[in-house]
Amino acid sequence: MSESHYRPEYSRPEANHAELYRSPAIFEEELDKIFHATWVYVGHDSEVPNPGDYKTSFIGRVPVILSRDEAGRIHVVANRCTHRGATVCAREFGHADSFVCPYHAWTFRLDGSLEAVGLPRGYNDGELDFAGLGLPAAPRIGSYRGFVFASLNPDVHDFDTHIGRAKKYIDYYCDLSPSGQITVGRTGIYKHRYRGNWKAQLEGSVEGYHVWHNHRTAIDIMAKWVPVMKQYQNLPMKAYDLGFGHNIIENYTLTDAQVHERWPAEFIEQLIAAHGRERAMDALRHRFNIVLFPNMAILEYHVRVIRPLAADRTEVRQYHTSLSGAPAELNLRRVREHEFFYGPGGFGGPDDLATFDRIQQGMEAYTAPWVLFNRGIKSEQITPDGLRYGHHTQETQQRAPYYEYRRLMEGRPPAPSRIRLAAAG
Repeated sequence: MSESHYRPEYSRPEANHAELYRSPAIFEEELDKIFHATWVYVGHDSEVPNPGDYKTSFIGRVPVILSRDEAGRIHVVANRCTHRGATVCAREFGHADSFVCPYHAWTFRLDGSLEAVGLPRGYNDGELDFAGLGLPAAPRIGSYRGFVFASLNPDVHDFDTHIGRAKKYIDYYCDLSPSGQITVGRTGIYKHRYRGNWKAQLEGSVEGYHVWHNHRTAIDIMAKWVPVMKQYQNLPMKAYDLGFGHNIIENYTLTDAQVHERWPAEFIEQLIAAHGRERAMDALRHRFNIVLFPNMAILEYHVRVIRPLAADRTEVRQYHTSLSGAPAELNLRRVREHEFFYGPGGFGGPDDLATFDRIQQGMEAYTAPWVLFNRGIKSEQITPDGLRYGHHTQETQQRAPYYEYRRLMEGRPPAPSRIRLAAAG
């Protein structure tokens, strides 16, 4: 076994060493010990709505296919012909009766099993093991409200336990749809790369401290239709460590009166009729960003997927979401508000990308080797059921993923108390 370049002293609750962001050797360990060892988001079932539909994705650097077979079952298999290694699907989305390798026409069924090979007469008896030459399936698959996760580790902890504390917020997000269902990516996808480490986007997806400074123009404009944003930095919102690296920042929580200012009356009544008043109002009043460690975040208008490419190179895909059964004009408003902040010419997203580039450049200043996460650490509190929390402009949410990061990088099992709490949630 090769020597580890990661050192436990490189990461502690209040700070990370810059080596975690710039070392190619540590990056390779992260792929192995994190992305190939825990649950990773691969897609949403609305992206493959019909038998034969597929989406290509990645678990770390491993290319995979999310597919739906003739019986409607979801599969996650390696996008790699078992003959000579070529990917069998080149497009991000598609529809196929089977997956055919372009090199030698090896053909695989939608569940990944090997169906046929090109020029079969060239093989002798015993040279082909059809049963053992299918596209390798991910050992574990789990899903919640249509969000599909997979793990390359057959011994990974239980998915329901893993996702446990995040379920409440995923419910809020999906219950904003009258049908309780959302569609992902059908109304647009933004893709971009930045010259920086993947963890910068992981931290930035729940960053409350920078908003008032880095996005001040956006805040001033947004306040015209959401007046509560005028007081963003003073709002009594919180950020929580949900366990297993997941975390959430509350952007705002509306009162009943503010709900009626924010949403059309007909839509409010539609949700109440569909879900009941309490469940509908919960969905209408909460706005938040939630990170599901290590590669995914759910924001108001999109699902964000983080793809690590190198220690100093990251790809981010933002899949816009729509609310099934909602009025067309409301879904159109979601598109326009998303464009306002996250689009290439938006008032928010480009600011962050520029900052991530500058962060990576700054990591080369070896005379200042520490990245700080100590804002609010002395005032951080714990809920009766054991969740760390702090004000939304502090850094509880940035500290949260690194408890799981350190556990995985150091090869430690999940804490029994954390498993019990997540399961209870």
